Amino acid sequence: MQWIAPASPDISGGIARSLGLDPAYDDGAVYIDPREAVLFDKAEIDALYDASAELERLCLELVERVVADEDYARFGLSDLAARMVAQSWRQGQRNLVGRFDLAFVPGSAPKLIEYNAETPVMLVEAATFQAAWHKRHFPNDLQWNEIEARLVAAWGAMGLARLPVHFAGAAGDGDAALTLDLLAKCAEAAGFATKRLDIEAIGWDGEKFLDGEDAPIRTLFKLYPWSWMLADAFGAHMADAEILTIEPAWKMLLADKRMLAALWEMFPNHPNLLQASLEPSDIGGPAVAKPALGRNGDGVKLFANGLDAAQTGGDAEPADTRDGPVVLQKMAPLGTLGATQLLASTWMVASQPAGLAVRGAEAELVGARARFIPHIVR
Repeated sequence: MQWIAPASPDISGGIARSLGLDPAYDDGAVYIDPREAVLFDKAEIDALYDASAELERLCLELVERVVADEDYARFGLSDLAARMVAQSWRQGQRNLVGRFDLAFVPGSAPKLIEYNAETPVMLVEAATFQAAWHKRHFPNDLQWNEIEARLVAAWGAMGLARLPVHFAGAAGDGDAALTLDLLAKCAEAAGFATKRLDIEAIGWDGEKFLDGEDAPIRTLFKLYPWSWMLADAFGAHMADAEILTIEPAWKMLLADKRMLAALWEMFPNHPNLLQASLEPSDIGGPAVAKPALGRNGDGVKLFANGLDAAQTGGDAEPADTRDGPVVLQKMAPLGTLGATQLLASTWMVASQPAGLAVRGAEAELVGARARFIPHIVR
């Protein structure tokens, strides 16, 4: 793993802008840096691929165990949510896309930091931007990026009725809109008609869900957390309506960071897992505290020794009380190049590893304001 620079970097950010991406944050800080990339060797990519496939296996085994044991209380699920998790899992409802965030130091086993299993963003950067950047700057090298092709194939293999697929997200969420556009494009390439709508435009007529034009919604891809959806006015109808929802309800378990503690209990000392617990005294040494349902790094804090010691860094703001209990996870070293810490994110499509994205920061945490850094493989 090393830095590599394109001969003629896209200083203007033209590739990113052409895809609707802003190469800078609102304050001018760099988001997509065209001047550098990370070069991986094939053995490093193999390690990330194998770890991702193994982690997906563990996650699916966890869902099976929770449903078999009806162990929903540890995830704080309501009766409705538990019923939907069980129903979707037993019916074999298929999942589409997710993102593992991994701590990866070359020569060591990649470690799971968290699984963005339900509402992952950064998909356009990982799939479309990286592909265009790769084609322009390093066409003779490889890149681990099969994301779009795998998405098209996954839509085609889902066994869905040839009805329009509705794609919904929160109004005003630009990242979600770009992600939904890409997923809809892949569904269209697989032969489906698609419709886009805001999540708040979904209606209920007493028998079925309707879009903003009063057309029935039979297949819904929602980039919106299940926990929020079930709290909405129409959430009580989700279990009984004739609607197939992607991601399926069983992914509620994997989108909840309490799964990190559950995985550690099931597979203690697994080489791809970090010790995690809801009990502060269980974690010795540097630890990361994460709200179970937090998103985008909100409420993440660093501690010298579990919650029994003073906070050493991270988010100064308190976690939202709606985000559930705090999960403690042992801190793992990240790969570094110079002063930059790197976070490896592997994309899963239909439970198969499909590509790599890298973010970097000169900070204690590679968080929501990290840089997106393209990669190549030699």
